[in-house]
Amino acid sequence: MAEPRDVAESAVFWERVVVERLNEGLPDAWRESVFDGDNALAARFLDELAPGERVLDFGCGLGRNTLALASRGFAMLTCDLAESAVEHCVEQAREERLSVERVCCVKADLALADAAVGGVLAWSVLDHVRLADAERIASELGRVARDGALLLFSFDEDRSDDSESVGEELDDGTFRYTEGRRRGMLFRPYTNDEIHKLFESDWEELEFEGDDATVHRRGLMRRRVRE
Repeated sequence: MAEPRDVAESAVFWERVVVERLNEGLPDAWRESVFDGDNALAARFLDELAPGERVLDFGCGLGRNTLALASRGFAMLTCDLAESAVEHCVEQAREERLSVERVCCVKADLALADAAVGGVLAWSVLDHVRLADAERIASELGRVARDGALLLFSFDEDRSDDSESVGEELDDGTFRYTEGRRRGMLFRPYTNDEIHKLFESDWEELEFEGDDATVHRRGLMRRRVRE
């Protein structure tokens, strides 16, 4: 999804995080999905998806959102930069007899046909790649979504100025952590206008929450009808 150095460093970082979490035992915060609380956007996403719909979880992490949707009867497709995360998610689904399928993603290219899914989840993922890669990913998510499909997404709050943030700012505004427990992680603090611009060609906004990069922002969009 990014240039070779970024891919290698990000993969190492996320693999390290996954292994540490699995070895330590997952805390509740890593088990609870966005669909288990009182998030109004997540509730609307669930309500408006057709029963049994195919849903892509792009950047699934350890699979908490994938498994939550699969347990509700949706046919889940999942991918992540950290292979061990996907393996954990798929294995958990197998044990629970849930429908979860691994999707190959090379850079931003998904091994899916056009208009293949009715729902897309991109939760705290697009702000962890370079801007050009986020633009390619957003385009690819629009390609694989059918007309009228729903997109639920979020962007993390900016923590690049905290005491553990040692690194460098890249030419596109992305921050690359170079030391400490976040070493290898990428983060880009998007403005709201930049977020909307990522999706404007393929998606129409239904709801959006969050004023600026100091808070966790999230939104719900619907895939425009193709001309």
